Amino acid sequence: MAMNFKIFENEQVVAEYAADILRKQFNNNPTTIAGVHLSSENAPVLDELKKNVDKHAVDFSQINILDYDNNKSYFEALGVPSGQIYNVSFGEDTESFINDKIKTKENKGKLITQVLSIDTNGKLNVSVNQGLFSSREVILVITGSDKKEVVHKLYEENGKTSFEPSDLKAHRMVNVILDEAAAEGLPEDVRHYFTARFA
Repeated sequence: MAMNFKIFENEQVVAEYAADILRKQFNNNPTTIAGVHLSSENAPVLDELKKNVDKHAVDFSQINILDYDNNKSYFEALGVPSGQIYNVSFGEDTESFINDKIKTKENKGKLITQVLSIDTNGKLNVSVNQGLFSSREVILVITGSDKKEVVHKLYEENGKTSFEPSDLKAHRMVNVILDEAAAEGLPEDVRHYFTARFA
């Protein structure tokens, strides 16, 4: 159970960092199943991922994408085969979906990564219980000063409240990637620690 905060200067650097993590994940595990839901995020993660992949080729032939944002044409342009891009919704039970539609001997039917953001009202738009707990790793991208209150709640609350994102604290591995504006919602000493350590 770990929620790791990484703070970077601005949303562009956040996007570059998140894209680099994703591209390396695809390279290191060529049978990755990944969920992507970034429609409520300003950081241009997908733009940066395309640039990153253009510089460092990735074999997408066995990659499967859970596409929460209807970005099929983007993932096709990236190189993911059309039949391996799945439109899924908020409450989709990802374990059942993967077992039914994606599981192969090679990928063992395991959701490796969920990359998502949070809106200014604190909504994840992917169900924590149905869509996130089955993932090996969750990457939560949060940028902008309009999300600092959400970041504050995420840091302070300890689950089992009406603020569903705090339930993520029970997940085994959550990386929260922030820009300085969103990180204003963290206590100053915490902000300093994660900026000094990770930036």
